[in-house]
Amino acid sequence: MLHLGNLIAHINKNCNFYKDYSFGSLLEFPVVNKSILIQNYDRIKIIQNNIPDQVGPLFIQKTSGSTGTPFAVPQNTEKRNRRVAELKYFGTRVGFNSHDKLVHLRTWNRWQKKTKLQSLRENIIPYNVSQIDQKKLGDLCTLIKRNNIVALRGYASSIDLFVRYLAKKDIQLSSLRLIIAGSESLLDSTRELVKKHIGCSLISQYANEENGILGQEELNDQELSPFYLNHASYIFEILKLDQDISAEYGELGRIVITDLFNYSFPMIRYDTGDTGIMVANDKYSNGYPVIEKIFGRRLDLVFNTSGSVVYPMAIARILKHYSNIVQWQFIQTDKADYILKLITNSENKLTIEEIRKELLLLFGEDSNIEFQFINEIPVLASGKRKSVINNYKE
Repeated sequence: MLHLGNLIAHINKNCNFYKDYSFGSLLEFPVVNKSILIQNYDRIKIIQNNIPDQVGPLFIQKTSGSTGTPFAVPQNTEKRNRRVAELKYFGTRVGFNSHDKLVHLRTWNRWQKKTKLQSLRENIIPYNVSQIDQKKLGDLCTLIKRNNIVALRGYASSIDLFVRYLAKKDIQLSSLRLIIAGSESLLDSTRELVKKHIGCSLISQYANEENGILGQEELNDQELSPFYLNHASYIFEILKLDQDISAEYGELGRIVITDLFNYSFPMIRYDTGDTGIMVANDKYSNGYPVIEKIFGRRLDLVFNTSGSVVYPMAIARILKHYSNIVQWQFIQTDKADYILKLITNSENKLTIEEIRKELLLLFGEDSNIEFQFINEIPVLASGKRKSVINNYKE
């Protein structure tokens, strides 16, 4: 590959972190994670004079630090321009044209806040969901109606709360054509609610702040759609959970990427912290592999009492059948100990023992499952609300 060859030549010559080695192929590079990149930040960062075709200052892309590790990634001009172009391209693929009216749900603080001029120029209305309640959901409906909003982008958990609110209040939003969910796994129940109560398109997008858009669902049969990957800008690997060797197609593994265009801060074989299952290809992927499922961060996978992975979607598919569950969070606290936190409405009586039986089948008859009824699930600094947490690190 031309882009990979150019990147390796650039790194071998200019990056102090790799300078003592002469890497000829990608697989010779070590796998790195966010902690390694931060610890070796000054040795990895390439001085601006050595970056080809650099125009003006570097752009600094900051991550939210939702896993407790904030990160600031320098990006050269070509990388930044490419990132913006990819936003437009992937939007167009699902029917969203640049400058269509969009509301962006996320945590908007003084670092991320858009100016009025930016919002006007980009046709993007920022909406802060760091604290979201019934009033804010109602205000969001009013905002969408008043401005004839075409698209909604945000965390999957925030979109789930919003759609549930629409269903409960029987509110129609005729202008809304597209919802793009990111940062967290999109639940089947959210898809069903959108289809039933809104009728607009809903797709899941796989991206991170330090790189950009990595993959996206297509609009073909959304419930079965894999993630079509951004092979033009990244090389994707799925490595085994406990070894830096390739996982088989169909095997759960760590998602590792190589960014082909960041010449300022090389991210070679970067372990994103996410896990997924890759398959060879399908009829829409032009022969390229696709990711069939993304399950979120490795540290937030939970395990049954025998030590096997239980996919978060399996829990979601049990709980989606209980309409009086407004929101939930599942936590593993020990090898056989689990907590299910529930926010419920008072319209129907929740049958705890029925849910317990289903979870015992999933996690093992020897598992201990505690139920807690709460009023709010805490939001992370990033604005995300984790549905599955592993506090037991074997």
